[in-house]
Amino acid sequence: MRTVSRVIVFLVSVVLGCQSGSQPEPEQYSVPSEVEPYIQAFRTEAQSRNVSVLTSNLIVTFGASLGEDVCGQCIVEAGKTPRIILNSDEYCWKTTSDNERACLVFHELGHCLLKRTHKTDRFPNGAYVSLMNPDDVAVFATCRYPIGGDDCDKRPRRTYYLDELFDPTTPAPAWGK
Repeated sequence: MRTVSRVIVFLVSVVLGCQSGSQPEPEQYSVPSEVEPYIQAFRTEAQSRNVSVLTSNLIVTFGASLGEDVCGQCIVEAGKTPRIILNSDEYCWKTTSDNERACLVFHELGHCLLKRTHKTDRFPNGAYVSLMNPDDVAVFATCRYPIGGDDCDKRPRRTYYLDELFDPTTPAPAWGK
């Protein structure tokens, strides 16, 4: 009889625990004003590619260092509002260009809203195939220190990288060869 009682108590606690934990958070939107233009640009880029993304349930904050060489992090938990933490240090945000910031925010939105994972593939010329690479999200920005000529200004690659962000089956561009 004790075993049956224990099983019943266990099952009741599991059922009640699941029910109380399954209440989703209400929709929340909290984005710093200096990040908002990038969220709007992401929304516009998605719409121009006929991709529906829900940006009304999102929290973006600036945090302390997320670790060595980590400029952003997406946190997605079932039933909770997606959260992006951006590292506000000199290297990751304070001294970065508009394109570098866009690359970072779009990369994190790719994780949080498009459910994209990191992609490490490279083209024959060595450039990453995707903005969703884990090492260099500034794939359509200019170099901070313009050494290397044409390889330093990657702004012409923006359209390809955004097409690929919203559609991973986008064909390789001519410049990737």
